[in-house]
This record gives sequence, structure tokens and C-alpha cells, in this order.
Amino acid sequence: MSFHTAIAILTAGFLISVNALHAKPRSCRVVFPERPEGAPKIAYLFDGSKSQAVSLPSMNLSEVIELPDGDLAIAMTPSAVSDPELLPPQAPVLKIPELVTDFYIIITPDPENKVLPVKMNLVDTGAGKLKPGETLWYNFTPHRIIAKLGGADMKVDPQGRTITKDPIPASGYYVARFAFQEDGKGEFAPITEQSWWHDSNSKHLGFMYNSGGKLPKIYYFRDFRLPEAEETATEAVEP
Repeated sequence: MSFHTAIAILTAGFLISVNALHAKPRSCRVVFPERPEGAPKIAYLFDGSKSQAVSLPSMNLSEVIELPDGDLAIAMTPSAVSDPELLPPQAPVLKIPELVTDFYIIITPDPENKVLPVKMNLVDTGAGKLKPGETLWYNFTPHRIIAKLGGADMKVDPQGRTITKDPIPASGYYVARFAFQEDGKGEFAPITEQSWWHDSNSKHLGFMYNSGGKLPKIYYFRDFRLPEAEETATEAVEP
């Protein structure tokens, strides 16, 4: 082996090691916007080899959760599992494709599941699908909902979702006005008008649910992460 070939191999190996050290880990956060009374507040995610405890908050996002690379199927259980053979067969399971590396897990109730009465829903926000400053909206109601968010307009159909751009050019307060069209028909009626804080360095999630009253309920979450994906404060706004 020539001297130059040896140097090239060593250099390539060094670059691979450096890239591995700085590779962004696969991460997610969990949110349970409409947690029923008595639903669990803590559960465990089993990735096939180990379990880790995760919070199931309703008024903020969970801690940042790191998971292994590759095609993955994670199970949620009420207690830690150390052996795949001991995994309850009816435990909620979520499949995560290899290319999905940055995502949220939205928890919805599933009263039929006797192991844990929840369902995990994957929301892929990696590869620029949701940029800092933008908001991903999920409408879980039968109503059409519109909003004026600073300088941005939002419209989401019943059971639909959409993404809105920054409401203002930089971080600051803006006015958020929401209205809904009951069952997607007729005139729009106001829901709420509030002053909200916008963080241009954060991704945002918004959810609309039936409140049991006349007006839909709106949840709004701000997700700011440091480069090392450290856990940071999040906030929910409820009218």
C-alpha cells in the first residue's frame, strides 16, 4: 500500500468518525392534547431492545426523546419492558420508516385498547417539512376553521391539516383571530381573539378539538430546541 493511499484511507476514516460524532440523532416529542380524565400521564416506549419513560402531557410537549436509527416499530406500555418476549401483544405500536428522523407523536384516546387506552400517530416534520417560525395545524373537529394570524391567513377543513408561515417577520406579539363554520356549512362564527407570542426560532403545533360546548377548543404549542436537542420549555395556549 502506497503512502498516499494509506493517508487517503486514514483521512476518510477520520471524516466518517467526525460526521458520526456530529450526526443529528433521531428525535421526537410527544403530545396528548385532549387527554381524558384518568388517562396515563407517564408511559414507556419500547424500541425492541430497551424501554424509556416518557411523559404524556396535555398542556405542553414531552421531553425530547431519542430513538435508534433505521426502520423501527416502537411500542407504548404502562410499565418498562426489558425483553421483547414480554411485550403485551395488544400494546399500541407505531412504525417509523428509516427516513423519518425528526417527528412528533400525537397521542389520541383509544378506549378499546386494554393494555394502554391510547393510539400513537406519527407526524413527520423532518427534511424541511416544518421550518422554524411555521405552524402545523390539525383540525380534529367536524367544522371548517379559519384564522387571521398576524399577517398570515389560515384555513383548515374538517378533520384536515395545514401549515401556516410566520405571522410576523421576527419574534414578537401578534393578534390571532379564529372563527369556525359549523359542520363546514353556513356562516362563520368567532371563536376567540388573543395576543400570542411568536418565536421565529421555534416550530409550532396547533390543534382544534370539540370542547363539548359551542366553540372548538384550540391548543398551541411552541417547540424550541437547542442544537444538541436539549429539552426546553414549551407552552400551550387555550382560549
